[in-house]
Amino acid sequence: MREALIVSLDATNQRLNSGDEYRSEDQPQSQLTGGKLLDPTPLNSMSKIRLNDAETIRMEMARVYRDMRMGRIDTQNGTRLAYVLDMVRKAHETCELQRRVEVIDQVNKMRKVKK
Repeated sequence: MREALIVSLDATNQRLNSGDEYRSEDQPQSQLTGGKLLDPTPLNSMSKIRLNDAETIRMEMARVYRDMRMGRIDTQNGTRLAYVLDMVRKAHETCELQRRVEVIDQVNKMRKVKK
């Protein structure tokens, strides 16, 4: 991944040296800041992500989408993150449904015992 970014940066430098028109907004912010290559998601923000219910998972997916649209993370990494978030959502949904089925089963057992 980093090798591809370095190749991309080399191509950008060649365009700059050749006199082609270049705009700073063409360079995704996740790739280059102050001449240094950055990871898409800072490590310190990882501890703040809470994925304990469907709403927070949805909000995180929306955040990833906005970051892709704004160029803060590249679309390939964003797609991967969205896929993993969807898997987390499905796992959460499965656990929630299992919990609800267990409650329904307990209620049904109690009703059978009362008859």
